[in-house]
Amino acid sequence: MFQSTVFTHFERQECLLKILMDGLLYHPKSAGIGRYIASLVQAYAEKYQLVDELQVMALSGQTIGGITMIPLSRSLERSVNRILFEQWLFHSRLKAISYDVVHFPDYQVPVMRPVQAAVMTVHDLVAFKYPSLFPKAQSLMKQYLMARSVKIAERVIVPSQTTADDLQEILHVPCERIAVIPHGVDPINVSQANGSYRMRERPYFLAVGTIEPRKNFEGLIHAFSQFVHENHLPGQVDLLIAGKKGWLYQSVLEAPGKWNVGGNVFLLEYVSKENLRTLYQNALALVYPSFYEGFGLPVLEAMAYGTPVIASNQGALREVSGDAALLADPSDTTAFSEYMTQIWENRELRALLGQKGRDRAKGYRWEVTAEKTREVYLQVAGR
Repeated sequence: MFQSTVFTHFERQECLLKILMDGLLYHPKSAGIGRYIASLVQAYAEKYQLVDELQVMALSGQTIGGITMIPLSRSLERSVNRILFEQWLFHSRLKAISYDVVHFPDYQVPVMRPVQAAVMTVHDLVAFKYPSLFPKAQSLMKQYLMARSVKIAERVIVPSQTTADDLQEILHVPCERIAVIPHGVDPINVSQANGSYRMRERPYFLAVGTIEPRKNFEGLIHAFSQFVHENHLPGQVDLLIAGKKGWLYQSVLEAPGKWNVGGNVFLLEYVSKENLRTLYQNALALVYPSFYEGFGLPVLEAMAYGTPVIASNQGALREVSGDAALLADPSDTTAFSEYMTQIWENRELRALLGQKGRDRAKGYRWEVTAEKTREVYLQVAGR
């Protein structure tokens, strides 16, 4: 791996890769795939800006520090417009761009008008394993495009061995075309954690993620209500859920009233990165009861701050968490309630999980994600 920052003219010409990233899902307030795009390209540019050329196609007005952006119409912010553009017009747009590799960071590549040297990232196969967690049309579209895309893409990047196994089992992608490249965690600077949530009056458990069925926030609120009422804690502890509304979220909005914890559950909507740092650092624990994840980045983010984690044992969450979290079946609200009780009562357990989490998170860095991603680019480019 090239490490020096001093290059001769010959070395620059020999090593130069031209990479194009489809960044249409990026937005400064985006979660999930949008955060993956920003974190990957920033780490990549920091490490390889003297040897490679990286450009990102994104909505007009969007910027990522230090990255060359190719602006596209804001109308592509709508999902249906974006998919139509990627499937029918992306091919034509590439005629004016010189590139060696084009990276599609979501579940699809152009299948109607394929492009050469395409790499794609498949974050999970939840649309196949749990189609009922999406609106029907969305589920069918994801299934169709992903099944076609993995046959066309030259390499498929996945964030976990769990997703690699699912990809081989469900869509029969040969293992030699799959690259397992875990996500990273941003470097932690505890002094940065000074946002407006530091001084909340009551202790709190924290949940992070888009409000949609897969995250199982309705089940979490039920478990939290059991914890509160069985321990006689009304008015003494809160549950904060940080995440934008996604789809099929009405039952989550109604759950606090249904379970009689309306005064203790707060849906915070979007939270800035600075305030999210503070939320992590001061939480009793992150509670992450998702039905299925291809990775589960909030789990590692919480661990990096030494925050105890209670999580689902499904999908890649066991793989990512190791022995540094308390894990339970996401449908078992009693188990989650009991774990919250243990966290509430046992200071030594909180300290133990905090230290294990810090140690676990040290093994995940965006710099390494960028290094391994470049190895895939080099293979696809024939370098």
